[in-house]
Amino acid sequence: MSHNDNVPERSAWRHRPALIAIVVALVVAALAFLVFIPGSPEDDGIATTPPPAGTTSTEAEGTEDPATAPVVPEPVEGTVPEGETAPAD
Repeated sequence: MSHNDNVPERSAWRHRPALIAIVVALVVAALAFLVFIPGSPEDDGIATTPPPAGTTSTEAEGTEDPATAPVVPEPVEGTVPEGETAPAD
């Protein structure tokens, strides 16, 4: 943005569009921040509208009651699961 003009009034006149654009960008950013405030509480979930008619759905994993959920132990590496036999070497 530098030029060889030593007249301050003309220099200020030439920089005016850039300064106006910076001010407008700051105002738009402030308005966007106020409209989309980070950390504001959302509704009770991601989907706020019902699914289209005829759509099948299932419960999300982990939403069942932990007292009635089946407990499935994870296999330990190097062991043979129940009901299976070790492979012959």
